[in-house]
This record gives sequence, structure tokens and C-alpha cells, in this order.
Amino acid sequence: MCIHSIRLKNFKSYDDAFFSFPEPEDGKNIVLIGAQNGHGKTTLLEAIYLCLYDKDAVKHLQRAGLNSSENNYADFLKSALHHKAKLQYGQYSMSLEIEIRQNYQGKQYGFKIRRNWSFDYDKKLRTADNESLCELLVDGVGKHIGGEKIGQYLNAYALPIDYAPFFFFDGEKIVQTAQQSGTGLWLNSALKGLLGVTLLVSLQESLKKYKNACISENTSLKMRQDLDRAENALKTAEDTLSVMNEELSAVKEKWGHWAAERDRLMLQLGGGSDIRTSQDLLDRRAALEKEMAEFDKKVKDAVKAMPLAFLPREQLKTLQVVLELENNRLNHEAAKNQTKDKVNDFWETFVESDKVKQAIGPLAKTIFSEPLLKEAVEDCWEKLFYPLPKNCANTIRHNYLSVNAHAEIQNEIGRLGGMPQTQIGNLLEEIEKKEDERKKVQAELELLKGTNNDELVEQLKTANQEADKAQGQTGHLNSNVANQEKIRQRLENEVKALQDKISESDPRLLKSKRAGEVEKVINRLTEELMKQKVKEVGDAATRINREIAHDDRIDRIRIETNGRMGLFGKDGYESRVDLSAGQMQILIMSLVSAMAEVTRYRAPFIIDTPLARLDEGHREGLFKHWSGLEQQVILLSQDTEITPEVYNRLEPYISRTYLVKAESLDSAGARSTVSADVYFE
Repeated sequence: MCIHSIRLKNFKSYDDAFFSFPEPEDGKNIVLIGAQNGHGKTTLLEAIYLCLYDKDAVKHLQRAGLNSSENNYADFLKSALHHKAKLQYGQYSMSLEIEIRQNYQGKQYGFKIRRNWSFDYDKKLRTADNESLCELLVDGVGKHIGGEKIGQYLNAYALPIDYAPFFFFDGEKIVQTAQQSGTGLWLNSALKGLLGVTLLVSLQESLKKYKNACISENTSLKMRQDLDRAENALKTAEDTLSVMNEELSAVKEKWGHWAAERDRLMLQLGGGSDIRTSQDLLDRRAALEKEMAEFDKKVKDAVKAMPLAFLPREQLKTLQVVLELENNRLNHEAAKNQTKDKVNDFWETFVESDKVKQAIGPLAKTIFSEPLLKEAVEDCWEKLFYPLPKNCANTIRHNYLSVNAHAEIQNEIGRLGGMPQTQIGNLLEEIEKKEDERKKVQAELELLKGTNNDELVEQLKTANQEADKAQGQTGHLNSNVANQEKIRQRLENEVKALQDKISESDPRLLKSKRAGEVEKVINRLTEELMKQKVKEVGDAATRINREIAHDDRIDRIRIETNGRMGLFGKDGYESRVDLSAGQMQILIMSLVSAMAEVTRYRAPFIIDTPLARLDEGHREGLFKHWSGLEQQVILLSQDTEITPEVYNRLEPYISRTYLVKAESLDSAGARSTVSADVYFE
């Protein structure tokens, strides 16, 4: 099939425009439509969607990278009405028309679809006045088609809407959409569109409504309430699981990015494990100098301990015992001296005590004034510390040593494990080793001067930290997903048990049970369809990516049933390559082309902004791919993408060109004019 013509009236910037496209022949299958940003390229792509699929088009625009600000059909149409549309017969009108043609068994078949929309004075959509007119053409003879048959002929002569985003899309924005939502999620959604799973999901929803209606009509209020609670809990668990899977997919992609960045930096820095910055080396040098100072102190301590070391071992033991007893005596005396001032405090408190006065009676004052009584109290206080405890020396032989000195000498004796000469030798040997390492560190510092290794190593540290962080999050999220899946499974079993109980309680509920069984079949069917198609899409994407990419970093693309994409190098191992913006665009476009190929439809490719961010090598690869296709390829390009120089190389494959220019209107809108067989000069 090919698009023969497109007509737009009062649609966005086009007040009245017509495009006519020749059928591909003699290797000329490319149509080139040039326009600056804001002049009407994307508008043309939106018009094709709306004309072919009407209401259903709005919800599919995002999959094609057309992120319209309006998701509501009526609001989208109101915003699409041309700013200077003229009021006729009390209303505004807008229309789109597309004619599609294809040759089959010697005959030319055509399918023309025209959609008209009407708006009132306030430019509000008049739904009752909208109309869709379709005509089937066979060798120029027309036959009117209406009602539900329009959709059937669209699938036969044009393209099912689920497949449209594989053929009609914005080349730059579809990559952004994939990156923002996570490539895995975007691919999973695209695969479901490829398999028509959206139709199965719609059927599944219808079955749920039917099943619930049957239950609502034939069960008690309590049973319905129990089932409602269980189903709501299951829905919440499914939504939570979906969010968790999205987070997991995003974190896995983040981990892949930072792991690839880490590998790249390691390779750039020489791939060694001992990659250090100047700061690392300065820190190490400071640590070595600190260690050397500590060793130096140990040497001094050992020298100080040498006189003790020359004493016989038995004398050392005797000395240690004596010093310990003396140390205990000194501590005992120190404790006594610390409490000396407390005697007077005690006496004053004693004589002033009311209880003491009461016990002694009227003579208390006379007794307390006797000096001998105070001396007796002081004498009793002194006897608290005598006789000396058994662990104290009766005499202090080493009275020239302080308490601290006693303890220090005992410690030195305890540390003496051999002759200090040997200890000092070992310490000096360690100091020499540390000095050699310090010299090597200093030499490395000299080598780093004038290089950018410091910056690269700091980037490597960041990549390592981010990769480790993402890897940790992946493990945590994997555990959460597994636990949530168990919760979902438990709730699903609970819902099933309640449904079975309800169905068994009333024969009239057998229909609801059968509807539930069909739901399960749909789930299994979806899983099997995904398994069958992912390998085919992966193989096609691998082949197309090899054709387009100007390097061989990606040798094979593998797609899993959940939409996860694995990229493999020539060594057969999955690679964590960090793709540039251009390489990512080539990869996504390879996937889109692969899914278009797998549909088995030979529909035209209509691609807005096809070459943004691509270098010359990738552009040449895309040109070769597009020119080798059997179907039409309509490219909507800016002058910076397909320049006059690029156009000259592409010219042998171009069947027609258009140039769209827009002039600004005083209403803040624009009017686009179309010139055939012209392109940017």
C-alpha cells in the first residue's frame, strides 16, 4: 500500500493544503517534506493519525512520540481548529482526507477516507454533525462504505491502529519517550501493540464487567461485599507491583549506565586496579609519615627501656613486685590525703546535728567545746587508713619515683619480650620500608603532574559509587518485587476461591465462573504470544541495527517477554555499553523497524525529525536502509537534518519533495503554505 494523497482543511496551521505522492518505482521510494520547526511537520503526522483512526488516534499519539498536551478527544479537536477558520452557515468546519492505493492481482485498489468535524459559534465541537465518509475504489470505480465496515477496510487497506506507531512516528521524540519511561517499559508496551494484546485486554475487561454483573444479580450482599474487598485488595496489589517493576526497570537501566561508564573510564585509565589520584597519593604520603613518626617514638621508648633490659630476669620480677606494692602504698596515701580536709567538714556537721544534740542532752554544748573530743575524732579518722592494707609496701624504697613513674616502669617491664636491641632493629627496618614507599609515592605524584588523570579518576569514583548504589537498590527492589508478587498471588487465589464459592452456591452463577476461566486463558495466551514474537523481533532488530550502525559494538539484540532488552558483544557476553544519543536513536529506530517488519504489513513509513542527533555515518546507514525498502518512506525534515549537501546524496532515491513554510497570524497562530517539487536551497 502507499499513500496517494492527503488533504487538510482548517486543521491547525493548514487552512487548505494538498499533498500528492507517487508510487515507489525505479528505486525512488522516498518523499521528502521540508519545514522549519513550528511550520507544520508534526501537524501533518497528527492529521494522518486523526484521519485514519478518529477518536482512537488521540490515545496512541504518545506511543508515536507525539506528546499532545490534549488527551481528551473534544479538547484535541478544539485546539486543532485553524485560528482563522471562517464561520459558514453558523458553524466552523474542519476536515481531513487520505487516499490509499495498492495493486493486487493486476488491479488497482483504493481506499479514500474523509472525516468532517463541525464547531459552534464558541468553537465547541458539535458531535452530532461529525461525519466519516469512506469510499472503496477498484480501477477508479468508487463504492461507498459506512458504519462499522470502515474499521474492517482500514485493517485491510491501511493499518490496524496498534501497528501505526511502528510506521508513523517522530524519530527524535520516540527515543525520548523510551528513555523517560524506561526502555524496558516502552518496549513491553510496543510488543503488546504488535501482538494485538490491547484487544485481548479490552476483552478481558469486558469479561470482568460481565462476571461482576452476574455476581451482583445473584448473590447476597455479604458475599458481594467480601468479593469486592478481595478484588480491591488484588487491584491495589497489582498496581503496587506494576509501580515496583517500573522502579526496578529504571534502576537496572541506571545500573547499566554507570557500570558502562565505569568500564569506559577504567579502559581509558589503563584498566589497572590501582588507579589513584594526586589526592590519594598525598593522603598515602601523610599516612606513611604518621606511621614513621609512630615507629620513631617506639624506638625512643625501646632505648629508654634498655637499662631495665640488662637486669637478670629474676631481679626484674622482684623489682616489678616491689614497685607494684609501692605503687599501691602511694595510691593509698594519695587517697588519705584527698580526704584530709573532710575531717573538719565531718566535725562541723556532727556538732550541728539536731539528732546528736538530742541524743547527748543538755550537756551537748559543754561536751562539744572540749578540745579533747575533736582530737579524738581526728585520731579515729586517721585510724581508718592504718594499719596498711596487705597489698601495700610498709616502706617506700624508691621514694624518688612518682606514682606515674612507678606505673610507667612496670609497663616497660611488661613489654620487654626480648632484648631491646632486637626490637630496635626491627623498628628501624620497618622505618626503612616506609621511607622507600614514601619515595615511590612521591615519584607517582611527579608523574601525575600535567595529566588529566585526576579528573578521570574522580569521574571513576562517582561511577563506582553510583553503580554500587544502583546495584544495591536492584537487590532491594528485586526482593520487594518477589514479596509483592507473593502477596498478589495470595490475593488472586483468595478472589478465585470467593468466586468459586459464589458460583457453587447458585447454578445461575455458572456464567461468571466460565467468564473467569476465559480471563485465565487470555493471560496464558498473552504470555505465549510474547514468547513467540520476542525472538523474531530481536533477530530482525539485530539485522537492521547492523545495517544502520557504523560500528559493531552491538553484535546481537535479545528481547525478553517483559520487554527487557539485552545487548551482546561479539564475545557472546551481555554488554553494558553506554550509548550516545545518536546510538540510542539508531537502536530504538532499529527496534521500531523490526516490529514494523514483523507485522507483515507493507505500509508507508512516515517519520518526523528522522535524523536529529545523528552523525554522518549513522545517516548514511539509515539512507541505505530506507532506500532498500519496498514501501514508501515519507521524511519530515528540518533544513539542519537533510541539508542541501545531504539531499544531493539522497536525490537518486527521492520521488518527490515538498517545502512547507508558515507565516505568523495576529491571532498567535500560523498559516502554512505548501510548495511541491521544492526543497531548502
